[in-house]
Amino acid sequence: MAQIHRIQVQDEAKNCSADQFYGFLKNERTKYPKLLPLVFKVSKFLQEMEKVWALFGFGNLLWGRGRTPYGGFAGKVNHVGNVIPEIWVTKWTSVTLTEKTEAVDDESMTISFKMTDGDLLRVYTKFEYNVSVTPLVTPGGDKQSCLVKWCLEYEKENEDGPDPTEYVELASCITKAVASHCDKKA
Repeated sequence: MAQIHRIQVQDEAKNCSADQFYGFLKNERTKYPKLLPLVFKVSKFLQEMEKVWALFGFGNLLWGRGRTPYGGFAGKVNHVGNVIPEIWVTKWTSVTLTEKTEAVDDESMTISFKMTDGDLLRVYTKFEYNVSVTPLVTPGGDKQSCLVKWCLEYEKENEDGPDPTEYVELASCITKAVASHCDKKA
């Protein structure tokens, strides 16, 4: 019987408040390609196509009133049931995937995702993760920071298969990139 594994990583997002970081994850996730262009590929394509469709008035015909190609509503990238097709490029490989938002909890600042299609599901029969953001009080109190915790839950197709450590490293890269983006915006 296959075993469910868990890997967690947490990083401090310096000079970025919990509200800023969570707000980015919830509402601006389509900006990942701008922050990490060598990692996120397909989202950028969909962003450009969305502009073209809107320019010609096809957005409502293709996706429904106010809908986007991401399956979400304009301005709200992460809501329950949202589906985002992407290509992730890591140190070793490029993987296609389709990611579905499973839960969004504004009170605890947690968003949960599940892979529903793509290359990852050839190696892992289950691949889910959640991101939770917790405010931190910094010495002096002049700058806000937060703790970002990524929890990956997976089940290997074959127990001899690899652990998804490269995706944990990717989570840390995302945390640093988003924190830097929020710090520059402030």
